[in-house]
Amino acid sequence: MKKCLKTGLVLLLMCGPVMLLAQIKSFEQVKQHVLDSLTSPNFLNETMAKYMAVLETKDTTKAHFIRDLNLKFKTFQAGGQPPGLGFGYEYHNSWVKNHTDTSKHYHYSRSVNLNLDGNVAFKKVYNPANFLESKFVYSGAYFYGGFSKKNTRAQADSLRAIKLAYSAAIHARDTSKMRSLKARADELTRVTDQYYISWKGSAAFESNQDFSKTQFAPGALINVGLNGFSKYSPLRWFNLPDYPFALIRALTNTTNGIELSGVSFPSALFGLDYVVPTNDSLRKAVTGKLDPFTRLRFEAAFKTLAASVGGQSYWVSADYRWYQQLNASTALTSTHLDRSEYFVCALTASNGFFVSYSYGQLPFDKKKEAVYGLGFKYDLGNQSKK
Repeated sequence: MKKCLKTGLVLLLMCGPVMLLAQIKSFEQVKQHVLDSLTSPNFLNETMAKYMAVLETKDTTKAHFIRDLNLKFKTFQAGGQPPGLGFGYEYHNSWVKNHTDTSKHYHYSRSVNLNLDGNVAFKKVYNPANFLESKFVYSGAYFYGGFSKKNTRAQADSLRAIKLAYSAAIHARDTSKMRSLKARADELTRVTDQYYISWKGSAAFESNQDFSKTQFAPGALINVGLNGFSKYSPLRWFNLPDYPFALIRALTNTTNGIELSGVSFPSALFGLDYVVPTNDSLRKAVTGKLDPFTRLRFEAAFKTLAASVGGQSYWVSADYRWYQQLNASTALTSTHLDRSEYFVCALTASNGFFVSYSYGQLPFDKKKEAVYGLGFKYDLGNQSKK
């Protein structure tokens, strides 16, 4: 018995350090597992979904400061780099004052806007879109058109008759009749085409993710666009980017035949910025100084419905940006620091899931490269608007 106890004690003393090392190794594995879990897309999306569910049950007026905050948890991959986990953010909030003159068919709007945009990677070395922009904008916009045409008494009587017939068609579940009546109602309630132009004064703070590169960029911008609200508007035939998506909508029975959208016309923005670099080691290494410079910018954006399938709506969006420094030195042009171009397109479902592709570089990105993104988008405080 004593011999057995002695042997057991020896074995315990020998195995103790081994067990301790095993526990330490296990602890490190658990720690790494926890860290991996906390930064995994599934964990973040599940946590976010639970938060959104709670937020929907509360009075969101108590959280107005996040009502326009949109988050995209995603993984993005560029070149030979490993996938980077992170998120993109957009915060666009406006304080607007409007004036409408129906007799002259115009609408004027003034607004003060706070716009925050950027991408953040949990490991910054894997961030292929390392450009953050925080912008304060004062805008004045002039809209011409977009008013309903006044109905005659006979047309008003027809609309009332259509409303009664439409209710009967709903009760009879006659979808063909419903479509016919809706088309007739749309014809009687046409809205005039709308054209708009806005001029903006902005003050932007631009940086990369860790703020090792920063610059202040006040500027002036002009934004132009148009809308053909009526399905009978001839403007819609000029919406060239929408043609392939009109075909997809028809093939998926999202629309009755090929119907082009008059409200998804691309919009264009032109601007002139006076950029004051405050911290940019690369530019300083190339030029030896950080002098202010003037920069031209152009942006075109497009978004349209691609299809409605299986209870989900799928939207396609695209954005192109171009920046060009004026009177750049030979040192800047030879290193391509005077110009940057960036294109991104995305397919987003109504449940928030999205895939994206981008190519090019924004002002603080290291090089042009293709980037693939995959993740979920959340619109905080906007549940009722979805």
